[in-house]
Amino acid sequence: MTTPGEGTSASRLNVELMKILRCLRHEVRVQRMMATGLEAIMGALGAEGVAVIRGAPDTSVVDPEILHRAGLVGLPATSATKLLYRAEIGMPALSVEPNGRLVAVAVCRQTSSEKIGLVVWRRRGATDWAGDDVPLVDAAAGVVWLLTDHEASPREVFRSSPTDLLTALLSQRTFIVEASRHIARLDRDDLPGTLMLVEVDNLENIGQLLGPDGRDLVLRRAAILLRCAVRPTDLVARVGDAEFAIWLSGADYMTAAERAENLCLEAPSRMVGPDNAPQSKITFSIGIATRKAGERFSDLANRATEATRQVKREGGGYWRVSLGNAA
Repeated sequence: MTTPGEGTSASRLNVELMKILRCLRHEVRVQRMMATGLEAIMGALGAEGVAVIRGAPDTSVVDPEILHRAGLVGLPATSATKLLYRAEIGMPALSVEPNGRLVAVAVCRQTSSEKIGLVVWRRRGATDWAGDDVPLVDAAAGVVWLLTDHEASPREVFRSSPTDLLTALLSQRTFIVEASRHIARLDRDDLPGTLMLVEVDNLENIGQLLGPDGRDLVLRRAAILLRCAVRPTDLVARVGDAEFAIWLSGADYMTAAERAENLCLEAPSRMVGPDNAPQSKITFSIGIATRKAGERFSDLANRATEATRQVKREGGGYWRVSLGNAA
C-alpha cells in the first residue's frame, strides 16, 4: 500500500515524464532530440540549467567533459565532479553550494572506464530539493541514457562516411587522411601547405530564427561558398556542427588570408535564408595556419583552432593568421 506522500510523488513523476516524452515525440531529427529533452527536463525540475557530463568512475578531482547542456551557461563544475563521483545508478547525489545554488547529479550510465551523469542546477534562493525531486532526477537521467544510445547509431554512420551527409563535403576523418597524404607529397617537394578553419558565426541563433530546415540551408550554402573559393585540387570538409576546414596545397598564409578576406566580405550577402533574403548576421570566423617543416597535423590544427577562437572572442566576422605555437 502506498502512502499519500508516495502517491503524490509517483503522480508528479508520471506527469512530468509524460511531458518530457511528449516533447520528444514532436522531434524527428536526432540532432534536436537531446536539446529538446534537456529543455523539457529543465522545465520539469524548475532548473536554470542542465548538462550531460562524462568523467572517470573513480575520481573526484578532474573536471568532467561536458557532452550536452541547456539553459544558462555556468555549470557548477566543482560540485558536479564531486557529485558524479558520489552518485550511483538509481541514487542521485544532491548538494547546496556555498553561494546557495542547488545542484543534483544522477548517473545515466556507468562502465569500468567512464561515468555519464545528468547535472541539474537551480538558481540561488530557489526552492530546496524535495523528496519527489529525487526520483524525477533519476528518471530524467534514464531518458538521457536512451537519447545518448539513440544518438550513437547515426553518429557512427556520420563518422564512417567519407562525406558529410548534409553538405556532401569531405567528412572530418576523410579530410585528415587526405590532408596527410598531401603533406607527404609537399614535404618531398619542399612546398608549403595551409589549413583554414571556418566557423559559421551564431549558428544556434540562426537555427532559432530560421528553424532546422533554414539552418541546414545556411550550412549547405556555406559549403557551396567555400568550395567555390578554392581550387578543385584543394580539400574542403565539414568537421563540426558549424565548422569547416580547407586544406590549400602549395599555398602559404598570404594566399589563404586573401581568400579568407573575400569569404568574410561575401558571406553576409551570399549567405541567404529560405526566402532568399540576405541574412546580415551570418558571418564567418576563420583561423589560418601554414604548416612548418616537420609539424604534425594535430599541432597545425591546434594553431588554426586557437586563431579561430581568438576571432570568436573578439566578436567574429573576420580572419586571423597563427604565426606561432598554439596557446
